[in-house]
Amino acid sequence: MGIYPKKNSNSSIEDVAKGATKGVLEWSSETIIRYITKLKNKELGFIQDEKTMKLVREIYNSGESKFYNTYIKDKELLFLINIGLILRKLEEEEDRDRLANLRDKIHRKYDIKGLHIAQFVQNGILNRYIGISIDEMTTLDKFQEDILKVLHNIDEYVLFVEGGEDSSMVIRKVGVMSAYDLPIFIVSGIGSAADIVKESEDRIKEFFQSCELEKMSRGKKEILFFKRIRI
Repeated sequence: MGIYPKKNSNSSIEDVAKGATKGVLEWSSETIIRYITKLKNKELGFIQDEKTMKLVREIYNSGESKFYNTYIKDKELLFLINIGLILRKLEEEEDRDRLANLRDKIHRKYDIKGLHIAQFVQNGILNRYIGISIDEMTTLDKFQEDILKVLHNIDEYVLFVEGGEDSSMVIRKVGVMSAYDLPIFIVSGIGSAADIVKESEDRIKEFFQSCELEKMSRGKKEILFFKRIRI
């Protein structure tokens, strides 16, 4: 059983696919250049890193970025999502210094919420959340509404575990956040925090006994998705 009742699921998924294709066709090279220039002048100036700026063209030309551009109309959210894709690319290249530097700049400019939105994308959580939403989708409007709701309220839906925390602290936070009774709740631990999530998993599951658990475990990432079962 899923989060929402399934109605016209096949038609909805086709709508998403068609929309993504349309977005790719309309997102021309000229449009990308204009958009990057605009962002560089007004928003990306805080990066001031030539190598990182070179990644922008690649990211904004990717299929994933075009998909988000089709379905997320909030420009600030879309910007942070693309910054998250840049973080992911730097992580893949194991460019730790530039990754840490960009994370710090995002935090300073957009505060912890902006950083968390970027990390939500960097760590592949948004991709998986969209996969869950498509599987449970009733209408395209509801699909878009659900994505925006999570992004706008990121720190209600996701607990980002920090490396300096201990399992008892994490469990206390989960206990408080579990009272929100949301359709999905996510616990994310990266690096040393992944071990803390693993240590805490059994206790965390006690708060979500009416939920389905899905895990993303790879490398130094441990992410728990708790999907509430609606009867």
